[in-house]
Amino acid sequence: MAAEPANDLKTYLEDLAAAVGGAIDAVEDDLLDLALPEEVSAPAGLPEFFRVALSRDAADETDGAEYVTYGSAILDKLVGIGLDTGRALRLSATLPTASMRVPPNLMQWIERSIGFQKCRRPSMESAAVELHQQAVFTFVVSYVSDEKLTDNLMVAVDRHTLGDDTDLLDDQANVYFADAGTSPGDDNPHPLVHPYSAVAARASAILAERALPQYLSYQRQAALYCRQELSKLLRYYYETAEQLESREKAATDADRRARLAAKIQATLAEKEHRSADLIERYRVYASARLDSAAVRIMPKVRARLQVQHMRETLHQDVFYNLASSSVEPVTCPICRRRSTMMYPTASMAEPPTDFRADFVCPRHIA
Repeated sequence: MAAEPANDLKTYLEDLAAAVGGAIDAVEDDLLDLALPEEVSAPAGLPEFFRVALSRDAADETDGAEYVTYGSAILDKLVGIGLDTGRALRLSATLPTASMRVPPNLMQWIERSIGFQKCRRPSMESAAVELHQQAVFTFVVSYVSDEKLTDNLMVAVDRHTLGDDTDLLDDQANVYFADAGTSPGDDNPHPLVHPYSAVAARASAILAERALPQYLSYQRQAALYCRQELSKLLRYYYETAEQLESREKAATDADRRARLAAKIQATLAEKEHRSADLIERYRVYASARLDSAAVRIMPKVRARLQVQHMRETLHQDVFYNLASSSVEPVTCPICRRRSTMMYPTASMAEPPTDFRADFVCPRHIA
């Protein structure tokens, strides 16, 4: 369903070069020469002219070529340029200064929103306001078979936890965002963030997961039409072959029988060929392109909770979004999905080696 990573990267680099007024030349399929304006390349720590390789083999065989892949330093720089260019925005939620504080009833909100299974009631160890970043991507997804259908899908990723924030976008619908350069609140702490390359890879995985139901729906619909058309096609060739076989049996001339036998073989071969063409025509292919991206900065309260499980004292951070006035479901440290129900890691049948988190979501509990 998804495109090859190298093709995704090549498309991104071509779009980036066009957006910033640069140039790109394909030396080979996996080898590209890029030229970027100095005002774009210099702030990112890149030269104006450089060569990139999209495969390990091309990088090993070419002197001076930078290997571009998910997680590489150069891709992080290039994605950073993209997020500051064209339709990529950096926005900040606007809140009154009086709202930038820990709500007095925060623990009550948390207890109503988050459940810790097999544990006593949590208590708050500390709470502080921080500025968090959320990357929001809008993708145009195309489904192509005998016809082409398109759909716009939004995907949101928490830059600090790589959590899937897509389901939280509805809660943030009424939040007003302004240009990040003019918004107040920069004195608040900024927790560590994952590089843009990791965020983009996580967004791609979420996109594939969320596009899959629609893809399967189109595939089922196309398969139904395909079966109907294939049934008509096979019936036609079955009847044609049956008539030719009857004529072959009735023929007394050896040459005529040979010609009819050859016709039968040709008919059967044509049936296989046209059947394969029909099946291919109704096969559904999906592809996606990035339409826009934005980094949204929102103030959140990080509440450090202390939770008692049997004789163990466990800890979990829970976040209250001051912009949307809501407690966010906890990001599972294993699958990065969000959950309102958490279980102690000790409840897992086989916790991962060197696993340090105290809680996981129900998906990992037998």
